[in-house]
Amino acid sequence: MNTTQDRLRSLMTASWNMSFWPTLWRVTLGILIMAFHGAPKVLEGKMGGMIEDLTTLGWPMPTVQAFMASYIEFAGGILLILGLFTRPVAAAMVVLFAIITFVYLGQDPFIAKEKAFVFLMMSIYVFWAGPGTWSVDHFLFRKTAAPGPAAR
Repeated sequence: MNTTQDRLRSLMTASWNMSFWPTLWRVTLGILIMAFHGAPKVLEGKMGGMIEDLTTLGWPMPTVQAFMASYIEFAGGILLILGLFTRPVAAAMVVLFAIITFVYLGQDPFIAKEKAFVFLMMSIYVFWAGPGTWSVDHFLFRKTAAPGPAAR
């Protein structure tokens, strides 16, 4: 017999579906990075401001660096949303946001670099947790059971 107390106990103590969280974080990171950072640079031609900033700072090859950062954000965001090549994309984003946080914004107060730091932490989590079960990676690269002795 299921009483209200049993239902509450189950709600408070039963484990939640943990396979959902990597998917949620991956898709959220992908949408935020692609829509608000990569797409304006790639589709609306706003990469010029980034090139000017990098040139002013004296960074080598500012056009190449701006191009790479913009496409990591844009194409990487799309790949994260799909869950395709999740760990390599997350690793590229970890490197990108570590550079943004600690080098590009290195001299700024933390309040100026907290968004980049949050993206860095989200990228580390996505790299660590993987794509989740609701991803293209899961369906392409999941391990199948080896045939048993009877199948040979």
